[in-house]
Amino acid sequence: MTIPGSTLLAVHLDRSSTLRPLLPALRSGLADLLAEQDAHDGDLQVVVATGDDLTRSLPDGTHPPAVPVGAGEARTALPAKLRPLGGPDLRGGAARLLGAVGDELAARDEADRPERVVVLLVGEGAVGDTSAVRERIVHQQNTYAWEFVLVDVTTGTIPATAGARAAASEENRGEGGDAAVAVAERPAGDGAERFGVPATATITAGPGAAGVTAALSAASAFVTRARAGRPHEPVEGFSDDERAAADVPDTRPGWRRLLRLA
Repeated sequence: MTIPGSTLLAVHLDRSSTLRPLLPALRSGLADLLAEQDAHDGDLQVVVATGDDLTRSLPDGTHPPAVPVGAGEARTALPAKLRPLGGPDLRGGAARLLGAVGDELAARDEADRPERVVVLLVGEGAVGDTSAVRERIVHQQNTYAWEFVLVDVTTGTIPATAGARAAASEENRGEGGDAAVAVAERPAGDGAERFGVPATATITAGPGAAGVTAALSAASAFVTRARAGRPHEPVEGFSDDERAAADVPDTRPGWRRLLRLA
């Protein structure tokens, strides 16, 4: 037996350096989501990972466990300012979160386990090889009825390799503006396809900060619907209006985009 009506919400919020200009909006949107979830009825436990929370080494060589807390406590524990990290990315952070939460739940008596597990992934879905984490996500969905929701944040471009940057710099020398900034196209396949998250549960946010805010508001509504359902019951996906609100251009001046300034 599990705890009827209870939910564990696990969140990974990426802090990779390419997201630097959007980190204030991501932090604010996540705080609002946790506040909204805290206001709803029902038993809710939350695990929030931002960057290296669950991966830094402890003195004994182990890593911090995933410790669920209430939504209000999770919101209070959010850093006042999220600083970018060079290493973490969505695929690596998602894999570590799933492992930590899986270990935490496996250590509980069955009677103490939540009825539902909802996993919210927030970050750039276009970065890196997602095959390994995709297999894990699909397994958790099919075997344990975990519900996944993906906020695929787009900064508009993915930084190119050093060679490509040098070539573009030479080609565009003297032309000024953003033309001299070398970028690579986002890989083919959207976040849903790359991560194995249902397309109905995936929303693309940005590259403007207002789009990130709208996407996290929509994600909170999705989590609310998921908490109200039972395992294996379909959750109503994102609406066309929610997707349109999250698809906001980046209106910063070109020089601010170049320097990754908010």
